Amino acid sequence: MVNINKKQLRDPVCHMMVNKDGFSLEYQTTVYAFCSQQCLERFKSNPHLYIGQPGRLSPKQHGQEIIKKRRLKLGEPLTDNQSAVIITELENMMGIKAVCVEADGIYITYDLLQATIEQIEKKIEATGEQLGKDMAEKLKRAFIHYLEETELDNLEQAGHEHRH
Repeated sequence: MVNINKKQLRDPVCHMMVNKDGFSLEYQTTVYAFCSQQCLERFKSNPHLYIGQPGRLSPKQHGQEIIKKRRLKLGEPLTDNQSAVIITELENMMGIKAVCVEADGIYITYDLLQATIEQIEKKIEATGEQLGKDMAEKLKRAFIHYLEETELDNLEQAGHEHRH
C-alpha cells in the first residue's frame, strides 16, 4: 500500500517536497507550494520558467541551469567572523554553488533559475553588512539586475515565438 500525503507538493523551483500549508500560491487554477520565500519570489517573477507552456517543457523541467559568476564589492573589509556569517547565510540559499569572501568583495557562483543577484544582495544586507555605496557600484548592480530580469523574461518567452 502506498501512503500518499495529500498535503505535500513538489516545489516547482527547487523540486523539494514541501507542505502546501506553508509558502503557497494559486496560479492559473493550480496551487503551487514552495520551500521558502526565495522560491516563491522566483516563481512569481517568471512562472513559466518552472511550469512550462502548453505543449512545451520549461527550462527547469529540462534540468537546465543558468550559472552566473559575480563579484560584489563590499563597503568595507570584513572580519573573519563577518565573512563566516555571510558565507553560511549565502550557502543556505537555494541555487548557490560557491561563495568566497576576500578583502575586496564577495565572489559568488549561482544558478539564476534559483537565485538572483538582487536576492543575494538582500541576504548580505540582512546580515548587517553593506555593499559598495558609491554611484558606480549602485549603477553596476542596477544594470546586472536589469540584465538578469531581461535574460529570464526572454527565456520564459522563447517558446511563444514558434506558435501562431
